[in-house]
Amino acid sequence: MDTSLSPTPSALAPGAEPISLLLTGLRAIADTRAQGQVLHSLGDVLLTALFATIADCDDFVSMGIFAKTQLAWIRQYVPLVNGAPSHDTFRNVFMMIKPAALLAITSAWVGSLEGLHVRIDGKVNRGVKDPETGRGRLHLLRAWVGEVGLSVGQAVCAEKSNEWATLPELLRSLELKGALVSIDAMAGHPQAAQQIHEAGGDWMLALKANEKGALEKISAHFRELCGQHATVPEGKLPEGIPVPKTLHPSELVPQQWPPAVSCHKTQEMNRGRYEEREVIVVPVGDWWPKAFWWYGIKSVICVIRRTMRQRHDREFPTQEVHYFLSSLEPTDAAGIAAAIRKHWHIENGCHHLLDVTFGEDHSQVRDRACAQSLTLLREISAKLLKDHESKGSIRSKRKEAAFSPNFRSKIIASIFHNAHA
Repeated sequence: MDTSLSPTPSALAPGAEPISLLLTGLRAIADTRAQGQVLHSLGDVLLTALFATIADCDDFVSMGIFAKTQLAWIRQYVPLVNGAPSHDTFRNVFMMIKPAALLAITSAWVGSLEGLHVRIDGKVNRGVKDPETGRGRLHLLRAWVGEVGLSVGQAVCAEKSNEWATLPELLRSLELKGALVSIDAMAGHPQAAQQIHEAGGDWMLALKANEKGALEKISAHFRELCGQHATVPEGKLPEGIPVPKTLHPSELVPQQWPPAVSCHKTQEMNRGRYEEREVIVVPVGDWWPKAFWWYGIKSVICVIRRTMRQRHDREFPTQEVHYFLSSLEPTDAAGIAAAIRKHWHIENGCHHLLDVTFGEDHSQVRDRACAQSLTLLREISAKLLKDHESKGSIRSKRKEAAFSPNFRSKIIASIFHNAHA
């Protein structure tokens, strides 16, 4: 990832309030345009684009319209002495800057990762398509901190490559000491555990069929622990377990685990869907001789999910079993269960939000670097909207910001508060 245009650490003033880093960071991005031939400073254009994104503008044309129609309001915060930037100006600026420059701002905003949970997952921007093949051209691997709601790292997967080829680059870019890193199945390799462990972080990796030997050994161990030595037929419960006729939780308890095993169970009913999650954590021992391949491993985790939908007349509940490996201590099943659930916040708190609320998959920007810079701008916008104390979804707040200059001013007030800290 090119960091040539990233703000320097001194420019980002690490001792400042986190929100003030946004204003100083945007103004510190180097401008490589011919200065005698531009009408607007780079910082002014980027701030105007941020205001427009908050106000429900998802493309360059909308940004240009916003700048023209809201010029008087914008000039309360940005000089724009030469009038409103056009949609071409927004496009040229975002094609010129490097995504690393905006990523440096979000990373500085998050600060130290010690004690935080870094979720890593991939996302394809469907709108950034190759005109010949129709395939998505921007496949981002994102390191997202849900406690703050911002990315601290991103890496673009090369075309015709998988996420695993890009993961080491992303991990090297992060200061992981004291952080917990969770990654889905694409990182279920000992090399990922080694890299995170050597960086001083804890890890939790999903285990799938890409590590066949480990998966077979671990699944056999859990079947032995619960007295179930044969594989359960798909869609059926173990022998002797009554088929549930209602959604009553007590009828969905097929396993009995040894008292020494750390377990945690939850039940949820939401919109006619019942889900029971059982998390069982065991320490690594002599039962798995090849565990030493996974640097720092301490626990092996089994997650059993049983679901039923009230509107479906099905004979059996759906049951899924997932396995995870981790460097966390095997004594806190409740804490590990919470971390597993929190990993998927990257899907609904980031990826789903960008697609549904900000229309990212419908964006027709073809340039990959430009599209990546825009996704970072959307993250910052979502952060500002979410942090505002008013009630309502981010979608409703964007609509209100579009129609109400007063509300828009409240959303961005924190950017300019104590700006010189």
